[in-house]
Amino acid sequence: MGIDSKTIDTEITLELDEEELTVQEFSAAFEHFLGLVREVTRAVAPHRRPTWLVKFYPGSAGIGFYPKAGAFASDEMSIVRQAVLSGIEQLENGKRPAQFTDRAIEHARGITNAFKKRQRPARIRIWNQNKTSISVKPAIDEVAGKILDPVYEDHGSIEGTLEIVSGHGKFELSVYDAVDGHQIKCEVDEADLRAALSNNYFMKRVEVYGKIRYRRDGIAVSVKADKINRLPTRDELPSLDEMRGILQ
Repeated sequence: MGIDSKTIDTEITLELDEEELTVQEFSAAFEHFLGLVREVTRAVAPHRRPTWLVKFYPGSAGIGFYPKAGAFASDEMSIVRQAVLSGIEQLENGKRPAQFTDRAIEHARGITNAFKKRQRPARIRIWNQNKTSISVKPAIDEVAGKILDPVYEDHGSIEGTLEIVSGHGKFELSVYDAVDGHQIKCEVDEADLRAALSNNYFMKRVEVYGKIRYRRDGIAVSVKADKINRLPTRDELPSLDEMRGILQ
């Protein structure tokens, strides 16, 4: 039994029209829906940092979000709602939405993938207030894969700021690209990870050499690293006068 649309009084609502949900399914759908709304909000209203409040609806599992009073100007919430629904529609039609970041696409993909183990597709809808809605279909996963998943490899190097170090399961570093700030995961051996920590590479600009996996659009996704070097900071670079002295 789906939500009675007349009872919806939240700004944007996720409807999971299923008789039974596992804790894992509900938790994953909730987290990805919240992530999607947050990412789209940052894209269309970057100066806003709203506090989101939540309402749960009876019947099917309904999760509604609405911002704390005063969080948006009068028309901004409407733009956020429309961007979420139109973005889902564009993804289902094989297009990348202009207002969906990589993370937004991952979250949209995550909503439907929360139910991937089911034999039939889950009935999922997103509501714009109680006026219009759009279904969230498994086709989003395939489109997201074409946009985000790596399709070819090549040897080379990437530069960015080393911001995450992990030894859980395998040794990894995460470097954030200096140009657009996207995350690049770097698989390293234990010796390189320890060297990066002991030489204070954390939160420093680094250059990582190795086998790089690229997306269809040429964006680097991950690196199987052979070597990591710390790049000099601005203070460590020679001044213009010093450069003139070197070149004379």
